[in-house]
Amino acid sequence: MKIRCVLRRLIPLALVLAAWPAHAGGPLYVGGTFGAPGVPFVWNINPLTYWTDKGNLGAITGSQADDLVRQSFQVWEDVPTASISFSRAGQLGQDVTKDNIMTVLNSLYDCGGSLGSIARERSIIYDTDGSIIRALGDDPSTILGEASAACMDSSAGSNFFTTGFAILNGYSIDGSSDSRAQLKAVLIHEFGHLIGLDHSQINLNCLTDTSCSSEDLEGLPTMFPILVDVNAMTSLSQDDIAWVSALYPESNFASSTATITGHILFSDGVTPAQGFNVIARQVANPRVIAVSSVSGLLFTADAGNPVYPWEGSEYGSRNTALIGVYEIPGLPPGEYTLEVEAIYEEFVSGSGVGPIGGELGFQFRMPGTCTTELLNDAESASDACDAQSPVLVSAGENLSTGTDIILNGTPPRYDAWEDGP
Repeated sequence: MKIRCVLRRLIPLALVLAAWPAHAGGPLYVGGTFGAPGVPFVWNINPLTYWTDKGNLGAITGSQADDLVRQSFQVWEDVPTASISFSRAGQLGQDVTKDNIMTVLNSLYDCGGSLGSIARERSIIYDTDGSIIRALGDDPSTILGEASAACMDSSAGSNFFTTGFAILNGYSIDGSSDSRAQLKAVLIHEFGHLIGLDHSQINLNCLTDTSCSSEDLEGLPTMFPILVDVNAMTSLSQDDIAWVSALYPESNFASSTATITGHILFSDGVTPAQGFNVIARQVANPRVIAVSSVSGLLFTADAGNPVYPWEGSEYGSRNTALIGVYEIPGLPPGEYTLEVEAIYEEFVSGSGVGPIGGELGFQFRMPGTCTTELLNDAESASDACDAQSPVLVSAGENLSTGTDIILNGTPPRYDAWEDGP
């Protein structure tokens, strides 16, 4: 059996305490040197069973926390185009605390070994007062929760998770309706990671600007890296719906929605550009009906250096044809604009969006002369940044022609002293 431990990449949802601060969407793990290359990892268990902790969560009881967990899983289960369900199988063997958390995690990460007397395959851990988060080296006043798969199996030629967990922080849960609403938003977000979803970036202005309309909030993904608005992030956006359906498709998903696939290219029109956020916005409702993708989302963030024995990241395909490819699934039929932007520079590591920010811990700035660039019929390296030509997609269609975006004003591929193809 080919079973592999996931490098400990906990995915926190950060709480920014200032009043105003102060995802491109996609799969969290993609097969590379381990697993089928370019294929996302998912769970192959349905319903996906889980076990909850025995302790309390802040000021709410364990049974109340169990109910919020059930409600939060139900949000993902209720997506009509997704085929995934959840079932609570019981409680963990003991109350998990700061004193035994490493025993639990080591057991979960012992891929192919025994789970011991505490952990179960999907462990939902209640950190009563934030002491577990602190013991793991994070600040419980800023981290609301963490979640990750722990082990993967590719022995059947497919990429499947086998164990995973979520740690929920009760540090600021005082039992009030506001703290419960915050907790539910955190639960839904962390369970998105547990089932294999990465962060998404749509309507970034809700974080970085002083204006954010009700439509902007409605289109804000639950999988956005930072908890911006509790009410908005307790319901799924079109981006969340599209990507959970892409990973766990119901039989009607492909026939009832559209997909747009294309490339992001530097100004030479040839060289692919990885790590940029691409958003399809419905012309009739652009701030709400919006789905994102990161260019090169299926390609590795780091293929390693052939001069040295290090092979780079285990994740992501080595097929160079995928470097600049974006794929935007789950679009309701209609007209869409396509735009490309940089991923916010602070969305890195545990708050990363896409393969670069998650694996390498930085994001590329938008190169060339455009802050945001839109697709148009006369696509070139010298068109206006805001020139746009909407594309029309029908149910069941995968549009892949006339969808490449060429970035304006990027440096040449070679300098004046070099020759090349």
